[in-house]
Amino acid sequence: MSINGWRVMWLITVYDCPVGTAEARHDYTVFRKKLLNYAFSQVQYSLYVRHFPTIASAEAMIERLKKQIPADAKVAFMLMTDKQYGMTREFLGPEPKQQRPNTPEQILLI
Repeated sequence: MSINGWRVMWLITVYDCPVGTAEARHDYTVFRKKLLNYAFSQVQYSLYVRHFPTIASAEAMIERLKKQIPADAKVAFMLMTDKQYGMTREFLGPEPKQQRPNTPEQILLI
C-alpha cells in the first residue's frame, strides 16, 4: 500500500485558555507542555500542528487530549489531509525565524 496524501492527516489544535489566576496559568502551561510532549509543532501562539499517518491515529490523539483540556478553555481540533495542508499559504515576513513543519519521513514496508 502506498502513502496517499488524502489519507495522511494533519491535526491542527487551536485554543484560548484564560490565565487570570495562578491556577489557570498553571493549567494552561500543563496543556501547552502536553502538546509539545506529543510532538506538536507551534505555528503561532495558540496554534499547534502535528502530522499523523492515518485519521484513526489523529482521532486517538484528540481523545487523549480532550481529557486534558483546562477548565474554561476553548479548544478546537481540526483535521486536514496532507493534500489540503500542502495547499495552505503562509507568509512569515521578510526574515522568518521559523519554518512550517515538514511532513515526517515515511517508511513503506512491503
